[in-house]
Amino acid sequence: MILRIIILLFAFLLLSGSSFAADTESISLTDPNSDSVETSEVTSLKNLIQEAVTKNPILLSLGYQVTAQGAKASWIKVRPDPMFTNATNTDKYPFRYQSLGKDPMNQVQFLLGQDFPYPGKLKLKGKIETSELETMKSSYDQTKLELTSRLKKAYYDLYYTSKSIEIIEDVKVLLETLAGTVKAKYEVGDGSQQDLLKVHLEISKLLEEYETLKKDRESYIAEINSIVIRPQGTDIPSVEEITKQSFTYKASDLLGLYKENYPLLQGQKAQVEKGNLAVKLAKKGYYPDFSVEAGYGQRANPMDPMYMFQVMSSLPVYYRSKQRKQLEEARATLKAQEEAYNSIAVEAERKIKDLHIQIEKNETLIELVQSGIIPQARLAVDASIASYKVSKTDFLTLLDNVRTLLNSQIDYYKHLTDYEKAIAELEPLIGREL
Repeated sequence: MILRIIILLFAFLLLSGSSFAADTESISLTDPNSDSVETSEVTSLKNLIQEAVTKNPILLSLGYQVTAQGAKASWIKVRPDPMFTNATNTDKYPFRYQSLGKDPMNQVQFLLGQDFPYPGKLKLKGKIETSELETMKSSYDQTKLELTSRLKKAYYDLYYTSKSIEIIEDVKVLLETLAGTVKAKYEVGDGSQQDLLKVHLEISKLLEEYETLKKDRESYIAEINSIVIRPQGTDIPSVEEITKQSFTYKASDLLGLYKENYPLLQGQKAQVEKGNLAVKLAKKGYYPDFSVEAGYGQRANPMDPMYMFQVMSSLPVYYRSKQRKQLEEARATLKAQEEAYNSIAVEAERKIKDLHIQIEKNETLIELVQSGIIPQARLAVDASIASYKVSKTDFLTLLDNVRTLLNSQIDYYKHLTDYEKAIAELEPLIGREL
């Protein structure tokens, strides 16, 4: 790490005496893109995502709902069950069969009936439930992508916080080393009390930042544990190193992709189709349903058996107050679903454009900090150390230059994680991982 090298350098300067006669070589700073050495305790993002998808109860619940709706879409289009009836007509009590033959009306009846909805109604009901099934599938896909996106953002925040904590810890050690140097110079009359107070003030500020970052880290771990359904309090000692992923999509490309892949939009599209089918079904409500019933009546001698066949029909005589209102409801619902579709599309386009801008901005800042600000800050630290050796630079200037270099590293990780988080937030809108 950069700071450890600087700390060793200052320790060397302190041990070499107040004259600082030894030559100082240029500081070799750690490349922010260099991979950290992974240990067995490193928690990978890929494993967390797999854990979340297989264990999260929200996804499991939606999966069961999809299964249930698939079953409903299958049985809803089947005709009602036929009805079997066994009845008796006697002049005494029910089922007193000894009275058969004593009266022409006495008989034992066996009837079989079947309801027949108007042709097309059941088929439309099946299509309506199939559209609802498509909506549920889209909801499952959307929730899965949003859950993954949420997990990625929490993971990137944890990575940024962990890196910041490392930097803060190294800065603290460096400042404590500098405090010893300043104190030694002050004791021999070559330093000022103001410099000593300034060092201790900076250490106190770092402790404040350190405690804030520790609590932030705990919050991000709690967020991750809630997503992957781990017991709260489960620690994540280390995360894998994050490298900037390639992103070559133009805004126009993304705006073309979302219309076919955005699950929320596809689900709403299925709701519009469901509304169209509901209008067609409401129109068929003006037509009657039918019921057919056939029966056989057993009578004793000298009476012959009796046969019965009847066709019944519903009479939609209340169409002005019932069927007409049902059609009005279906049409209004369809309009509402169409407007909801347009609303989702407009908001999606806004989000896509905004996220694309955020990605481009952070990509530019990553390059600027990595290739411009950090190398310049490195040179400033080298020059400050060389000047401080011969008392041509005051301590505060050196301290400011070191902090500028370290803050630049923190900025690098901030821009890197913001870049990755913007891509993660874009994925649910595009309907796939990028």
